[in-house]
Amino acid sequence: MRVTWDGSDRPYSLGVSKGMLYPDSDISPGVPWNGLASVTEKGDASPTSLYLDGSRYKSQQASSVFSGVIGAFTYPDEFEPYNGFLDGATGQSRGSFGFCYRNNRELHLVYNAKAAPSSDRYLSMGDSTSTVTFSWVFTTLPVKFPGGKPGSHIVILTDKADPGALSALEDLLYGSADVDPYLPDPASVIEVFESHTVVRITDNGDGTWTATGPDSVITMLDSVTFDIDWPSAEFIDATTYRIYSL
Repeated sequence: MRVTWDGSDRPYSLGVSKGMLYPDSDISPGVPWNGLASVTEKGDASPTSLYLDGSRYKSQQASSVFSGVIGAFTYPDEFEPYNGFLDGATGQSRGSFGFCYRNNRELHLVYNAKAAPSSDRYLSMGDSTSTVTFSWVFTTLPVKFPGGKPGSHIVILTDKADPGALSALEDLLYGSADVDPYLPDPASVIEVFESHTVVRITDNGDGTWTATGPDSVITMLDSVTFDIDWPSAEFIDATTYRIYSL
């Protein structure tokens, strides 16, 4: 079938909202980042070209590190230690933290970030005034990702993710009546989505596999053989998340 452009779906990303800061402490719950204005994600480093006898023979990509710039009109008090503040003194040691943010179709989780403040500019007030916008350059250290290379950034496509899984994840990130908000590790995030899949395949560790799901998806052909109707299962959409292995 020949492709068409007019009338096709054109998804786009817009805005930044629901910012959260997660202090690097087991006893400190996440707090809302009111005033979060922007998050600029830095692209990968350019590949390095290798030459032999004047001719390029290889293009080598260095290991990527997820980094960027956070912009905000204000920040929660809990962020001050990560901004280098201690009892009013600046330039102090800064630890690492986690944070999350979302737009109209993506939910971003960032792990093990460390921030460095940029220059702040304060102006005399006149007929027109403008607020001071703070910004921090951040970089990250990768954490363990099950089934992939270490990374520090997870992106969930909220318009394609299973609604039950997304709701369960938001209960962890933003808190619920019974649980304070916290940033779950990548393995826990994956488990949330896997627990809401239509079909789940489990490796029993002894050379056998077990498939669990509704009867409309899994059909037993005999006592030990089953058939899975993949199109009706659509478990790929139910676990739609992208993991940046940075």
